[in-house]
Amino acid sequence: MDIYKIIDGVGIIPQGVTKIENEAFKDCEDLKTIIIPDSVTTIGFEAFYGCKNLTSIVIPDSVTTIGDYAFYDCKNLTSIVIPDSVTTIREWAFWGCSNLTSIEIGNSVTEIGSWAFSHCENLISIVIPDSVTSIGNYAFLGCKNLTSIVI
Repeated sequence: MDIYKIIDGVGIIPQGVTKIENEAFKDCEDLKTIIIPDSVTTIGFEAFYGCKNLTSIVIPDSVTTIGDYAFYDCKNLTSIVIPDSVTTIREWAFWGCSNLTSIEIGNSVTEIGSWAFSHCENLISIVIPDSVTSIGNYAFLGCKNLTSIVI
């Protein structure tokens, strides 16, 4: 049974779902925005991989982990707010989100994985909170417009 729906470009996940499964919306080019209920705690491996037209997402305060490749190559994603509940941004999570200009990282994130934000070519600034104790290799590689990093 398919519990996920896309209606007029909006992805809808029902309340009660606790994990957006691996590859759940992979390569869904019709997906423009996603509504994630506050019952979700994990965004799985490649959950939104290659959703090239995804422009908007709100990650609820219930999410603790953003999986490997979760938003890989979501080229039209322009901003992201990572809530205080998230502790881990896994490897390659936002790789190639070339129109991403701003990122807000919550105060509970301790780990930013390798390649996590690499090739986010239009990223201008980022604030990394005191809670971060590990930033993986090449986490910001290819962010050619990144002019301000506050740690």
